[in-house]
Amino acid sequence: MNALFTPFKVGLLMIAASSSLVWMSTQVREGISEREDLTSAFALFNDVGGLAVRSKVVIAGITVGQIDRIELAGDQAKVWLTLTLPLRADARIAKRQASLLGESFLQLTPGYQGPPIPQGGEIKRVDYDASPSDLMEEVRGIMVNVNEITLSLKNVLAGENGEQRLVGILENINRVVEQMSQALSGNSPKLDRVVDNVIAVTDEARRFTVDFRRKADLILADAQRVSENARLISADVRAIVSQDGAGGGASVQGAMARLQDSMRRLDDTLEHTRSIAQKVDEGQGSLGQLVNNDRLARSVGNFVDESSRFISRLTRLQFQVGMSSEYYMSQAVAKSYFELRMMPKPDKYYVLQLVDSPSRKTSVVERLTTTTRGGVSSAVREQVQTTEDSFLVSLQFAKRFHFLTGRVGLLENSGALGLDVTALGDRLQVVTDLFEFEADRNPRLRARATYAFFAHLYVAAGIDDVLNRSSMDYFVGGGLRFNDDDLQAILATAPIPSF
Repeated sequence: MNALFTPFKVGLLMIAASSSLVWMSTQVREGISEREDLTSAFALFNDVGGLAVRSKVVIAGITVGQIDRIELAGDQAKVWLTLTLPLRADARIAKRQASLLGESFLQLTPGYQGPPIPQGGEIKRVDYDASPSDLMEEVRGIMVNVNEITLSLKNVLAGENGEQRLVGILENINRVVEQMSQALSGNSPKLDRVVDNVIAVTDEARRFTVDFRRKADLILADAQRVSENARLISADVRAIVSQDGAGGGASVQGAMARLQDSMRRLDDTLEHTRSIAQKVDEGQGSLGQLVNNDRLARSVGNFVDESSRFISRLTRLQFQVGMSSEYYMSQAVAKSYFELRMMPKPDKYYVLQLVDSPSRKTSVVERLTTTTRGGVSSAVREQVQTTEDSFLVSLQFAKRFHFLTGRVGLLENSGALGLDVTALGDRLQVVTDLFEFEADRNPRLRARATYAFFAHLYVAAGIDDVLNRSSMDYFVGGGLRFNDDDLQAILATAPIPSF
């Protein structure tokens, strides 16, 4: 007993340590985190020099995505992006230079107008920074111009008469400056008067334009009111004249009678409106309660919010149905499973499993039979052994961390722990279960490997009760698993039972 239990402790410690190491290694990764609300889009570039897979996409210096992959599309490069925010039709992406070494990144403007860009849509507006080769080409052109200018200066100034020409130019400049100084000093009082007159004229013009604008606005407003009144009067006269003849007294009287009737109806309507408003203000009726009772309004708002959240969770809930069977080699019996998974999120699910177990429950009952013959009683004791099939239930909660899935709950009527490892796009799965923790034997350890060779069909093989040599057994089997959207509709429309 102790010889088997000591390796089991060591094995458990190794499994726990390995699982912790694998989980911590998955937490250290490059790029953006895996989330449900990531957006995928692409853009076409004429040149992707300096860009690479996982190059960052930024807004105002903050990383909001990365390059997923780069493909060749004709004579352009098709760059696929993974982003953490949605895009609109006027979104813009620009290739920017990160350093003089040629490294680049993408600067994103998500857009503010137009319809949203769907998943996998195209960002049509693409900008480019000048590349280092373009900058060097511009610098080379500037240097050519500088060389030509310096060569021209050399030809002008480096000759025998170059210095004399330069001296003559400076002397001419000095004479012009002296003449301008003399002219300004002699006419300074006249220039001052001219400037004062210009300032006075501009002030008068400004005051005149301000007064004219104000009066023009008043005149236009009066004219607009007069024309509006004239239009209303002409419309009223036209309506009166057109009734019941060519403007006779009868038509005017009919119009006045209709006007009085309309005024009476308007008074009745205003009275009813005032009565309704008074009842609402006093809190009478359902509308009054809703308007004046803040508690009732908050309750209605909370009910609407809770209903919206419940419907949102219900529409995201997915159901997966599985049926499988396994054949145990040593016992030569088959074990059948029916499984229902409820998945509110891709990384979390609840599983309900019904198991038709090959293990038979055997019980021994002692039966006492008393018989009487000839006044003499005799008792016969006998033991009756009965064997019946066992029907088991499993109910577990599972949480997924990348390629590892942990489970806890009830497995085949016993408390259990489980760890699943997936690979090859979830086609290959290794399932380990530890359950039936009893005092007189080692816990039951079961390992199963499944491989899905079609969309819904898979094969399985494994070993059961590894830690107990006397009951260890190998098994093979297969099954099918599929999503059932009808269960979601049935759950949404099923009536709530009353007790």
